[in-house]
Amino acid sequence: MNLSVSALLRYLKDKLDGDGQLQNIVVNGEISNFHRHQSGHLYFSLKDESAAISCVMFRYAAASLNFMPANGDAVVVKGNISIFMASGQLQLYVTQMRMDGIGALFLRYENLKKALSAQGLFNDEYKKAKPLYPLNVAVLVGDKSAAMSDIKINFAARWPLCSVDYYPVLVQGNEAAKDIIATLSIVDKKGYDAIILARGGGSFEDLFCFNDEELAYTIYNLQTFIITGIGHEQDFTIADFVSDMRAPTPTGAVVMLTPNISDVLKSIDDAELSLRQNMQRRLDTLKEKLERLKTSRVFTVKNFILQDNEIRLDYLKTRLYATVSQKQQLLPLIQRHLENIKHRVIILYHNKNDHFLRLNNDLNSKMAYKSNLFKERLSKNLALLKAYSYENILKRGYALPLKDGKVINSVNSINLSEDFELQMHDGRLLVTYKEDISDGERKI
Repeated sequence: MNLSVSALLRYLKDKLDGDGQLQNIVVNGEISNFHRHQSGHLYFSLKDESAAISCVMFRYAAASLNFMPANGDAVVVKGNISIFMASGQLQLYVTQMRMDGIGALFLRYENLKKALSAQGLFNDEYKKAKPLYPLNVAVLVGDKSAAMSDIKINFAARWPLCSVDYYPVLVQGNEAAKDIIATLSIVDKKGYDAIILARGGGSFEDLFCFNDEELAYTIYNLQTFIITGIGHEQDFTIADFVSDMRAPTPTGAVVMLTPNISDVLKSIDDAELSLRQNMQRRLDTLKEKLERLKTSRVFTVKNFILQDNEIRLDYLKTRLYATVSQKQQLLPLIQRHLENIKHRVIILYHNKNDHFLRLNNDLNSKMAYKSNLFKERLSKNLALLKAYSYENILKRGYALPLKDGKVINSVNSINLSEDFELQMHDGRLLVTYKEDISDGERKI
């Protein structure tokens, strides 16, 4: 297969760009052949004792550096491996750079950042909305620090209506993260409109307390809006990523959180002016309407309203008199109609009452007849029952053989020499089965 140089390099570049293992890698080494182009891009090699790789750091990434690299500097860089098509050269495109000596801390920072990001702690949907006009704010900052002083000055200048409570905390060292966590837990329960977590500039190591994992979870779980202003614009900490809003500096945190009172007062003045103008237009409209009404017949014709009402009153009186007269004429007819209805109801009542009495007498007669008939049948049945009862049969000379309380209805139901009872009409006899003489012959 024949390939052009461009096709080959494009293939290799696509392979490298698509390999996740070669993206966002962290490499440490020594800078050599350093050159800062007038465009702001940085070109250099990164080497160790046995190898070197060409590197480029574009202007937008280099702007975040808090130091100027130089040949011989030991650094830790983060970037992506790719191929520069024009020269076919393998290059490391650097996005971040730190002085070496903090390599372990930087790796801890990167690993924690990736883990928390994968859990969604940095997602915008979990960030709380900034209060429009915060009136009570808690500030967590180093005691008597330059950052505290800057925050006080800016609150006084921008938004003096706000009540600000300052909570001095440790902002550097091994105990700083624990101190900040404990203070945030207390402040979050006091109902502030917002919290500012701030610290002035410093090295990567100085700011590392803000890269604490427990602190990140604490900030994420706050009920109160929180804005961070930590270090300088190029400094990013885990606390910045997980907070609701990140400001580049402590001063910037106040500026981003609060409105400018002069702007607010101007808005109020503009609103007042607009309200006055709208009210004046409304008054002018109502005045015009009043002038039109004053020239209408209601006010220009004497007794206009009274005349119309007098005419209406006369009309209503006439209708009332006619209605009363008509009802008086109908009253005798209504009374006669009512008397007729009353008479018909009385007749109907008597007819229904007579009919009911006849039905009641017939019912009583039929019930007496049926009762006598049932009595005669009952007497006959009782006589038959008595005649066929086994007591009367026994009185006629019959006996009932019993074994264990049960009737013996066959000679096969009892064995020879076995005892059984004979029920007579006046008592029982105990007898013994001696022999069977049912065929006229004795059987033993």
